[in-house]
Amino acid sequence: MTYQNAEEIAFPKLSDEVMHQVGELGTLETFENGQPLIEIGQKEYPFCLVVSGEVSIVDTTTGQTREVVTHGPGGFIGDVDILTGRPAVISAIAKCKTQAYIINATKVRRLLNEIPDLSELLLEAFQMRRRMLEASEFLGTRVIGTAQSKETAKIREFFYKNHVPHTFFDVAEEEGHQQLCQLDATIEDVPVVACSGHVAKKPSIIKIAECLGISREVETEPYDFVIVGAGPAGLAAAVYAASEGIKTLVIDSIGPGGQAGGSSKIENFIGFPSGLSGAELANRGYLQALKFGAQFTSPVSVKTIRQDENGDHLLDLCTGQTARAKCVLAATGVTYRQLDLEGCRRLEGAGVYYAATSVEARVCRDSTAIIVGSGNSAGQAAMFLADHASHVKMLIRGDELGKGMSSYLCNRILKHKGIEVIPNTEISGINGDQYVESVLVRNNKTEAEDQLDCTGVFIFIGARPHTDWLPESVRRDEKGFVLTGSAIHNDEFWTQDRTPCDLETTCPGILAAGDVRSGTTKRCGFAVGDGSLAVTCVHRYLNQI
Repeated sequence: MTYQNAEEIAFPKLSDEVMHQVGELGTLETFENGQPLIEIGQKEYPFCLVVSGEVSIVDTTTGQTREVVTHGPGGFIGDVDILTGRPAVISAIAKCKTQAYIINATKVRRLLNEIPDLSELLLEAFQMRRRMLEASEFLGTRVIGTAQSKETAKIREFFYKNHVPHTFFDVAEEEGHQQLCQLDATIEDVPVVACSGHVAKKPSIIKIAECLGISREVETEPYDFVIVGAGPAGLAAAVYAASEGIKTLVIDSIGPGGQAGGSSKIENFIGFPSGLSGAELANRGYLQALKFGAQFTSPVSVKTIRQDENGDHLLDLCTGQTARAKCVLAATGVTYRQLDLEGCRRLEGAGVYYAATSVEARVCRDSTAIIVGSGNSAGQAAMFLADHASHVKMLIRGDELGKGMSSYLCNRILKHKGIEVIPNTEISGINGDQYVESVLVRNNKTEAEDQLDCTGVFIFIGARPHTDWLPESVRRDEKGFVLTGSAIHNDEFWTQDRTPCDLETTCPGILAAGDVRSGTTKRCGFAVGDGSLAVTCVHRYLNQI
């Protein structure tokens, strides 16, 4: 896409007819020269459609005032945060006496749902504006820390998953040191986060989420449907449920995307022949669900789930809040297993990773990346890291690559000059005090050992389902994956006279979808299908209670 086309997508002019339709949902207000329509940090800011005059979009994150664009009659003000409800990252100032229709976020969803042509135009514009802003001098939230710090890595992963515009400054570089001085902080204070006019030293993820408006108060009234996990299964369920008028809440411990969100490229998902990143897929699903009215909150985890006398499910959250739901979907997926090595847990986030995104790739710049695993996720990571690291070495326990990997991906890896596949090899040690410096590897046939210098170890082996929060009444298989549908029909835990829904667990009203469910194919498309099917089960269950 050329920059000219990007400008046209980001800043279209609405026709008089469309302006009239939009105006019916808003109020016409007048602003004097210099008066703000929107101020940076403003929460729940409105959609503004310029009728007359001019409005300047201003960025002040660099410490200086910079005009991003000027909107005239027919131009509109807003981006994705109108839907997310997060604070404004820019200011909008009237350049002269200006009239504009002001529409609150709730009514913006009506616009998106009732005027299909406008919906497509606005959503494309919102997303393009955000991409263009991030590609400019815009700093957004500033993160100052050490590139290989575990604490800094967690913050950056959280920002990445939640699509928070931010700039990272490494304290090992002069610019990072200057940022610390500007914020009246020292090296002992890192990581330091500057957002919405606030400076936080060594902040928790929860505090950051509150500052950015990502975490939300959970309503005390019952939800029809609470989805735990915002990976492909959870997002698909949220889109279909919300679009069908089901009151839906999505809870996630990090943010939208799940395990797929850490994938650098997904090429076998239907409808995207050239592929797309897991983060892009997650963001599209997230905005789509928001458009239909689904609510999201993170970083929030469920501690326990119980049932009251009315049959509602009560989810006790790590925040101390309780979410009440008529129906619950467990879409918490899996995590890759840790290697049983001393340095693995200690250096997690400081050179040991379970995803390969731009956040982790920075650590491997101009050095060697070690990948452990032979599945699709490992292969996608290898291809992505090969564009950043000087060398990528894939360690596989078997004789050859391809048994657990799609053939197209296997062929690319074997032909890539920057990727070396080392068969019959396992890691026997991870070395480093503060961060990964090297690994010890062992040939499982010859028992020969070797040491490989590296700065990043990426582990994609096995999978452990996230089911600890589920009640004991939910039956699992021998590996801990949740049993559903026909697999539980004759189970002693299933006490209902009716046949369980395809995704229903042995606890009526609790469903499971995606990788957490027993017997599933660990593919993104399968998870999306599961999430879609979940809504059929929700309708069936709600009609029975």
